[in-house]
Amino acid sequence: MSDDPLEFGPDTGLREIWLFTLFVPSAEIADWEPPRIGQPPRDWPLEAALGAGPLDPAHVQVFEAADLGPGGLRRYLADAHGMDEAEVEADADRLDALRGTVAVVLSGALRERPGRFAPSRPANFFGRYSAPRRLSPVTPAMPSASTTGHITPPPGPALDYRRALLLALAGLLALVFVILAFV
Repeated sequence: MSDDPLEFGPDTGLREIWLFTLFVPSAEIADWEPPRIGQPPRDWPLEAALGAGPLDPAHVQVFEAADLGPGGLRRYLADAHGMDEAEVEADADRLDALRGTVAVVLSGALRERPGRFAPSRPANFFGRYSAPRRLSPVTPAMPSASTTGHITPPPGPALDYRRALLLALAGLLALVFVILAFV
């Protein structure tokens, strides 16, 4: 991670979040929310205010911090997004005191890498958080008898299903004759 919290390098697989505060009137918050698929195209002022080039709106969230309740923003960053708990707890007092509209920008939103955020009013940088480790693919398990598509039966005497079926059918017929005899 760079010393400059607003800088981002090439995609290395490290998940990061940049948190910004937005000083916009409540009536204008919808304009700052990311455009969604199926909605008509519109200008998105958040891209210009963050100054990081075009963003993928699927990886940006805009909401009122108070909607998460007390301690909710800390839990949201650490639990919901898996950010390093030590980093989040270091900002615990600031996060708990945060009121108003926030913009959460996940690393997947950054289309042009490397780069740097250059926030301008009404956006203000609040903090940068990263996941404690990189996600790496799990190596596939070695093939076993159950994954090859054919399982050989265990050694020993094979069950004769036809004999068992005939015995069950004979028992059922005997039960029917006994019931009919008493009716």
